[in-house]
Amino acid sequence: MDAFQYNSEASFLLGWYEYDDHYFLTDPREFIYEFFPLQPDWQLLKTPITLHDFEDLPFVRSLFFRYGLYFSDPNTKAVMYTDSTGAATMRIAMPAHMQSSLIFHYNLKFYDTEGDGFDGVSLKRFVMQSVVGNVVSFRVHAPCSGAFLLDIFANAVTPREYLTGEPMKFKSVCKFKICCAELQTVMVPLPDCASGEWGPTKATRLFGLVPITHQEALIFAGRELELQFRMSRPLADFMATLHKNGVDEKRLAKYVHHSTQDDIVSFYISFPEEGQYGLDIYTRERGGPTAIHQNGSTEKEKHLLTHCCKYLINSSKRN
Repeated sequence: MDAFQYNSEASFLLGWYEYDDHYFLTDPREFIYEFFPLQPDWQLLKTPITLHDFEDLPFVRSLFFRYGLYFSDPNTKAVMYTDSTGAATMRIAMPAHMQSSLIFHYNLKFYDTEGDGFDGVSLKRFVMQSVVGNVVSFRVHAPCSGAFLLDIFANAVTPREYLTGEPMKFKSVCKFKICCAELQTVMVPLPDCASGEWGPTKATRLFGLVPITHQEALIFAGRELELQFRMSRPLADFMATLHKNGVDEKRLAKYVHHSTQDDIVSFYISFPEEGQYGLDIYTRERGGPTAIHQNGSTEKEKHLLTHCCKYLINSSKRN
């Protein structure tokens, strides 16, 4: 091993390895992410990189390449620095044939203490994950100055496998150190919605539910909002819940309702006050279970439905 130098910037992330055939006849363009030959010729690259460039490379696992992932931003580094608002964005692109099956997840914790909460709130609520096209983005808003560790996981499953409700095992594909030297803006956590990605892409991937009115995860609205989707296959028992920091979910239930007409489902929201809201949408395949009360009425309960998608909504009379 004297002929190689290990990626020192990523050494804080290493653990024990099992046998992995990724390291057999590895593409030099992938191998260079983890090992740096002391003799440039042994990089086997058309344009060898410097030791400084090597230490800046993001830390990736072999699964990153097995899924065909790559960084859409060439400036992505092992250590990412936030701007004055405490924000930093990591973007990962995936091949077209993986878009319908690849699911991502993440974890954020303090780099030095490994704590995963700030003022009693999970650090996960300071990360916004969204998917647009073939790119999944993780936008971190640091709640305070300091260093953080962002771990990104992935798993390839079919929509049918996902909808069985069986536990899924996510494996790490890459990690980043996030450094916030100074914070000039007070950051608040995202509304306490279901975990996972924001935006309607998940609805299309899992249920064939295609957004008509809002294709982006972030919505700027006035005091009222209508969302519409088109069903590409029969679905039943829609449900939506509204969330706002500091407000009980039950108090917001009366401000959101929905209707269906033919293959169009519409959600209507009237916001009781200005501010930032999260909207969770649930549904199920037609023919699935429903909850029957003793009096015979049917209630669409969240534990019998599958989370479909969620939106982040900024409501203001100026919008």
